[in-house]
Formats: sequence, structure tokens, C-alpha cells
Amino acid sequence: MKLGAWMVMILVMIIFLSFMGMPTGLNPIASSVGVNINATTGQLEDADVSSSNFWTILFSESAVTILGVEFSKGILISLVGAGLVIIGLFAKGYDTSLVILPIVIFIAGLFVSTFWILISYVNSMDITWMTALVTTIFGGLGLGFVMSAIDYFGAR
Repeated sequence: MKLGAWMVMILVMIIFLSFMGMPTGLNPIASSVGVNINATTGQLEDADVSSSNFWTILFSESAVTILGVEFSKGILISLVGAGLVIIGLFAKGYDTSLVILPIVIFIAGLFVSTFWILISYVNSMDITWMTALVTTIFGGLGLGFVMSAIDYFGAR
């Protein structure tokens, strides 16, 4: 399978486990963005992005002064990001793997975090066969993901 298919499959599985109420690596990210999901029922409790820590850090009142002009942090980050994308589109020898690599690293980190959190959760229940089942499922998925990443980046 291709790398994109593995990334979508792993991300959908993590979101599904999170909606089922299982602890995943997505929970701290979602709560910092302002999305709170009930851990027992899996229902969405609150989704207030504008009062989250993420929003406060990006769009706080503190401004950055550049050449005598004050910018909020969020606008400055947006301008820098847009500038980098425009420069990247017009640069010669543009390699798309440089854009895909941070996404692959993020999903791999989310996968490893979810695997570690689930193994800790299952070990706390003291059910040996469940630990083996989770390890087998996540080990196979992780191996396939790594092999597809090696195939994708090795062919470049």
C-alpha cells in the first residue's frame, strides 16, 4: 500500500479509538485546541476553539514589532507560512517529500503516543491476552507504516 493510504488508515483508527472513549495520543492535542471529548461515553462535550490555549498563544494581545510595524503572532505566522509556500511553489527543483515529511513525522509520533498510552491502559487492567492483542495489531500497523515510508522516501 502507498504511504498516503497508511497515513489515512492510522489517523482514522486513532480518531475512531478516541471517539470510542479510549485514551489516545489525540486527546492532549484536541484539548489544547479546545475540543473536549468525554472519556467514558466518547461524546463531544465542548468545542470552543476561541478560548483555548492554542488560540491564546497564537492570537494573544502581545504583538511582535518588525520594522516599526506591530503584528499579532497569528498574523505573523500566517504571513511567514504563506510566504514560504509561495517561495516553494516557484523554486526550481522542488521536492514534494519535504512537504510530506513533517506530516509523516506527526502521524508517526501520534501513532507511537497512542500505542504507548493504550499499552499502559491495557496493562493497568491486568489482562495479558489484551496486551498481546493490542501489541500484535499496533505492531503490524507500525511495521507496514514504516515499510511504506521507507519505500516512499527511498525511491526519491
